Amino acid sequence: MKIGIISDTHDHRANVFKAVEIFNDEKVSYVIHAGDIISSVTANALSGVENVQIVAVFGNCDGERLQLRRTIEELGGEIHEEPYRFVLAERKIFVTHKPGAINEVIESGKYDLVIYGHTHVLDIRKLGRTLVVNPGQTTDWFPKPPSVVIVETDDMSWKVKTLAD
Repeated sequence: MKIGIISDTHDHRANVFKAVEIFNDEKVSYVIHAGDIISSVTANALSGVENVQIVAVFGNCDGERLQLRRTIEELGGEIHEEPYRFVLAERKIFVTHKPGAINEVIESGKYDLVIYGHTHVLDIRKLGRTLVVNPGQTTDWFPKPPSVVIVETDDMSWKVKTLAD
Protein backbone atom coordinates (compact mmCIF):
# COMPACT_ATOMS: atom_id res chain seq x y z
CA MET A 1 0.00 0.00 0.00
CA LYS A 2 1.27 3.46 -0.87
CA ILE A 3 1.07 6.32 1.61
CA GLY A 4 1.47 9.97 0.68
CA ILE A 5 3.09 12.00 3.47
CA ILE A 6 2.73 15.77 3.62
CA SER A 7 3.32 18.44 6.24
CA ASP A 8 3.47 22.16 6.87
CA THR A 9 1.20 23.24 4.03
CA HIS A 10 0.59 26.63 5.71
CA ASP A 11 -2.23 27.43 3.28
CA HIS A 12 0.01 27.20 0.20
CA ARG A 13 -2.84 25.89 -1.94
CA ALA A 14 -0.89 25.91 -5.22
CA ASN A 15 1.60 23.43 -3.77
CA VAL A 16 -1.19 21.40 -2.18
CA PHE A 17 -2.71 21.01 -5.65
CA LYS A 18 0.70 19.84 -6.93
CA ALA A 19 0.87 17.33 -4.07
CA VAL A 20 -2.64 16.10 -4.92
CA GLU A 21 -1.53 15.54 -8.52
CA ILE A 22 1.50 13.54 -7.32
CA PHE A 23 -0.61 11.48 -4.92
CA ASN A 24 -3.04 10.67 -7.74
CA ASP A 25 -0.21 9.76 -10.13
CA GLU A 26 1.30 7.50 -7.46
CA LYS A 27 -2.11 6.02 -6.64
CA VAL A 28 -1.69 6.42 -2.89
CA SER A 29 -4.33 4.85 -0.64
CA TYR A 30 -3.67 7.05 2.38
CA VAL A 31 -2.52 10.61 2.87
CA ILE A 32 -0.94 11.36 6.23
CA HIS A 33 -0.60 15.05 7.10
CA ALA A 34 1.83 15.87 9.91
CA GLY A 35 0.28 19.20 10.86
CA ASP A 36 0.07 22.90 10.08
CA ILE A 37 -2.60 22.59 7.42
CA ILE A 38 -3.85 25.97 8.71
CA SER A 39 -7.36 26.36 7.27
CA SER A 40 -10.29 24.27 6.15
CA VAL A 41 -9.95 25.73 2.64
CA THR A 42 -6.54 24.10 2.30
CA ALA A 43 -7.79 20.88 3.90
CA ASN A 44 -10.58 20.81 1.33
CA ALA A 45 -7.99 20.98 -1.46
CA LEU A 46 -6.93 17.47 -0.41
CA SER A 47 -10.35 16.25 -1.59
CA GLY A 48 -8.81 16.04 -5.06
CA VAL A 49 -6.87 12.92 -4.10
CA GLU A 50 -8.88 10.04 -5.52
CA ASN A 51 -10.00 7.06 -3.40
CA VAL A 52 -7.91 8.01 -0.40
CA GLN A 53 -8.24 8.10 3.37
CA ILE A 54 -6.81 11.20 5.06
CA VAL A 55 -5.24 10.99 8.51
CA ALA A 56 -3.81 14.14 10.08
CA VAL A 57 -2.56 15.62 13.32
CA PHE A 58 -2.96 19.21 14.40
CA GLY A 59 0.11 21.42 14.20
CA ASN A 60 0.99 24.39 16.35
CA CYS A 61 -0.21 26.89 13.72
CA ASP A 62 -3.54 25.24 12.93
CA GLY A 63 -6.32 27.70 13.69
CA GLU A 64 -10.06 27.17 13.45
CA ARG A 65 -9.62 23.63 14.75
CA LEU A 66 -13.33 22.87 14.90
CA GLN A 67 -13.83 23.89 11.27
CA LEU A 68 -10.65 22.06 10.23
CA ARG A 69 -11.88 18.89 11.96
CA ARG A 70 -15.32 19.24 10.37
CA THR A 71 -13.84 19.67 6.88
CA ILE A 72 -11.51 16.68 7.16
CA GLU A 73 -14.30 14.50 8.57
CA GLU A 74 -16.58 15.58 5.70
CA LEU A 75 -13.86 14.27 3.38
CA GLY A 76 -14.09 10.94 5.19
CA GLY A 77 -10.82 11.55 7.01
CA GLU A 78 -9.76 12.12 10.57
CA ILE A 79 -7.59 14.61 12.43
CA HIS A 80 -6.12 14.08 15.90
CA GLU A 81 -4.21 15.86 18.60
CA GLU A 82 -0.55 14.90 18.50
CA PRO A 83 0.83 12.34 18.87
CA TYR A 84 -1.39 9.84 17.09
CA ARG A 85 -0.63 6.13 16.91
CA PHE A 86 -2.34 3.63 14.63
CA VAL A 87 -1.83 0.47 12.58
CA LEU A 88 -2.09 0.51 8.81
CA ALA A 89 -1.32 -2.43 6.53
CA GLU A 90 0.16 -4.27 9.52
CA ARG A 91 2.60 -1.38 10.12
CA LYS A 92 2.68 0.48 13.42
CA ILE A 93 2.69 4.20 12.72
CA PHE A 94 3.41 7.17 14.98
CA VAL A 95 2.51 10.66 13.77
CA THR A 96 3.31 13.95 15.49
CA HIS A 97 3.90 17.51 14.45
CA LYS A 98 6.61 18.73 16.78
CA PRO A 99 9.71 16.52 17.04
CA GLY A 100 10.18 17.10 20.81
CA ALA A 101 10.63 13.50 22.03
CA ILE A 102 10.95 11.94 18.59
CA ASN A 103 14.33 10.32 19.25
CA GLU A 104 12.94 8.38 22.22
CA VAL A 105 10.04 7.18 20.10
CA ILE A 106 12.39 6.09 17.31
CA GLU A 107 14.81 4.36 19.67
CA SER A 108 11.94 2.46 21.33
CA GLY A 109 11.72 0.29 18.21
CA LYS A 110 7.93 0.04 18.68
CA TYR A 111 7.05 1.60 15.33
CA ASP A 112 7.62 0.75 11.71
CA LEU A 113 7.05 4.34 10.60
CA VAL A 114 7.53 7.57 12.56
CA ILE A 115 6.28 10.73 10.87
CA TYR A 116 6.78 14.30 12.03
CA GLY A 117 6.78 17.85 10.67
CA HIS A 118 7.30 21.34 12.11
CA THR A 119 10.94 21.85 11.06
CA HIS A 120 10.19 22.33 7.33
CA VAL A 121 13.32 20.25 6.68
CA LEU A 122 13.24 16.96 4.79
CA ASP A 123 14.45 14.09 7.00
CA ILE A 124 14.36 10.46 5.98
CA ARG A 125 16.37 7.87 7.88
CA LYS A 126 16.16 4.35 9.16
CA LEU A 127 17.05 3.16 12.64
CA GLY A 128 16.61 -0.57 13.08
CA ARG A 129 13.19 -1.42 11.70
CA THR A 130 11.91 2.16 12.04
CA LEU A 131 11.64 4.43 9.02
CA VAL A 132 11.58 8.10 10.07
CA VAL A 133 10.00 10.63 7.71
CA ASN A 134 9.66 14.37 7.86
CA PRO A 135 8.48 15.25 4.35
CA GLY A 136 9.79 18.79 4.67
CA GLN A 137 7.49 21.63 3.80
CA THR A 138 4.68 22.07 1.32
CA THR A 139 4.86 25.83 1.70
CA ASP A 140 7.77 27.86 0.35
CA TRP A 141 9.01 29.63 3.46
CA PHE A 142 12.55 28.26 3.35
CA PRO A 143 14.94 27.94 0.41
CA LYS A 144 14.58 24.15 0.36
CA PRO A 145 12.21 22.98 -2.39
CA PRO A 146 8.74 22.00 -1.19
CA SER A 147 8.27 18.23 -1.12
CA VAL A 148 6.14 15.24 -0.20
CA VAL A 149 7.17 11.64 0.43
CA ILE A 150 5.65 8.41 -0.84
CA VAL A 151 6.12 5.28 1.30
CA GLU A 152 5.31 1.75 0.12
CA THR A 153 4.25 -0.19 3.22
CA ASP A 154 4.98 -3.60 1.66
CA ASP A 155 8.75 -3.11 1.78
CA MET A 156 9.00 0.32 3.48
CA SER A 157 10.68 1.82 0.43
CA TRP A 158 10.27 5.54 -0.11
CA LYS A 159 10.74 8.33 -2.58
CA VAL A 160 10.79 12.10 -2.37
CA LYS A 161 8.74 14.13 -4.82
CA THR A 162 9.50 17.84 -5.08
CA LEU A 163 6.74 20.35 -5.77
CA ALA A 164 8.95 22.90 -7.50
CA ASP A 165 8.02 24.08 -10.98
